[in-house]
Formats: sequence, C-alpha cells, structure tokens
Amino acid sequence: MSVKFFGQFLIDQGEVDASHVREALGLMEDENPTISEIAISQGHMTQVDAVRVSAKQRTRDLVFGDLAVEMELLTSEQLVDVVQRQRTRRLPVGQALVRLGHLPNDRLGLLLDAYKTDQARYEIAEIALPDGLASRRVTRYVLEFLPRFLMRVARLRAKVGEIQSFDVAPEFVEIKVSVSFKGVRGLEVALVSDLEFAEALSITTSGLSARDLDPEMVADGVGEFLNVLAGNAASAVIKEGHRIELGPPDYDAELCGGWCVDLAVGTGRAALVLSTF
Repeated sequence: MSVKFFGQFLIDQGEVDASHVREALGLMEDENPTISEIAISQGHMTQVDAVRVSAKQRTRDLVFGDLAVEMELLTSEQLVDVVQRQRTRRLPVGQALVRLGHLPNDRLGLLLDAYKTDQARYEIAEIALPDGLASRRVTRYVLEFLPRFLMRVARLRAKVGEIQSFDVAPEFVEIKVSVSFKGVRGLEVALVSDLEFAEALSITTSGLSARDLDPEMVADGVGEFLNVLAGNAASAVIKEGHRIELGPPDYDAELCGGWCVDLAVGTGRAALVLSTF
C-alpha cells in the first residue's frame, strides 16, 4: 500500500491502462477551468488582476478566490458565482474515464469507495509523526502546506504519504534542494525529485518554456518553490509564539539520514527528506 491518486489506483487494480489515465487527464485539463479563468471569462477581473493574486499567494496561505476578495479584486457575490460555475463544470478523473469509454459507469461508485478506504491512512490529520519530528511543530505545517502550495503555485497535484527512516537517498533523485529551520529544535527539509517533476515545477515558477530552461534554472525553480513553502511554514510557527529562523536554499543538500516522506505527484517523482539537528 502507498499513497496514490485515483488514476494510479485504477491502474494498480487492473481497471484501466496508464494510457487511459493520460487521456482522461488531458480531457480534464481541457474542461476543468480554474477560478481565475472563470472570473476572467465572466468579466469579473482581468488577467493582470489574476497575476497579482497568484503572486500574492506565494506569501499568503489563502485560496485564490478568498485572496482575490481580500484584495478587493472580486466581490463576495462574484466569488460565489464563480465557484458555483466551477462546480457545475468540474470533471473528475473517474467521470472522464467513463466518458471516454475506458471505465463502466456502474463500477465507478464501488471503485471510489475502495479507493477512499485504501487511502484513508494518508489524510494529513491522520499522519503520525516519528518522535524526532513530532517535537518540531514546523514539520506538520510543511506537510500540510506542500500539496496546497504545489497546486496554487505550480498547478501540480500532490499527496503526502508514509514517513519512513532512511540512510540512502531515493534512487530517482536528480535534483535536491534543502532549507533549514533553526530554533530550539532544528529541522532541515529537502525537496528531492527527478528531472521531470523539477522541470514542471520550474516552468511554472519561472514562466519559461522547457526549451529555455538550463539545469541551473531548474534547480533555482525548485529552490524558489521550497523557499515559499518554508517561509509560510515558518510564519505559521512564529504566529504561535515560537522562535524560528529560516536559512537560504542549499542546492547541494546532503541526504545522509533522517526520514523520507513519500509523495504522490501528478508529474514525475518527488519526496521530502527531513533531518533534525
């Protein structure tokens, strides 16, 4: 058992092929509009407004719509209208597979129930932190914020899985960037990934196309995201009254021990490596 998205679960169960899921994800990409896209299409805000809100999300842990209202770029009534429109147009991967003829409609409900049972242990609130991490409050904020910020900043899906001790880096690692939290109890957080995930993350954080990225830019993109994630986690801890300092990204992180956090990501492979000091 491992953390996974519904599409991967269906593949593992032999219900569909990987090519079917890729086709469904393509259909979803075409048909599932974002809040900003709907707001712009309805004339509630401009593209420039949307860019301003997205940029602000790097320092505020608020969803796009709520932040747009706070910035007075959307009214509360307009947000309600936009959210309702998004809900009526939302196409989940299961329904996309049914529409494409890859999954029988009468099996979808049963498979969704089985998936929820299989993945229940990976809900953030249910994750039991090892003793060495439980005493470092910032750990839970990092794990809680990671999926949200990957989606908001880079439109990348992610789910947090099991936390296991390790002394050897994951075999897929091609990019590794870390930051350190210094306080009464120190914590180093490294985001490690293959090149596919790192490039997808860097394309959205840099605004460049894949052909314009060089290896240093890819690492910089991962570092920029990790800095945003860690900065918000540190701010949350400080608001609770704890002292903590965030160090700059380290692009030559040493993965010599600690805990590895399994991540399910929609593109490539990635994990978090957590070490205490």
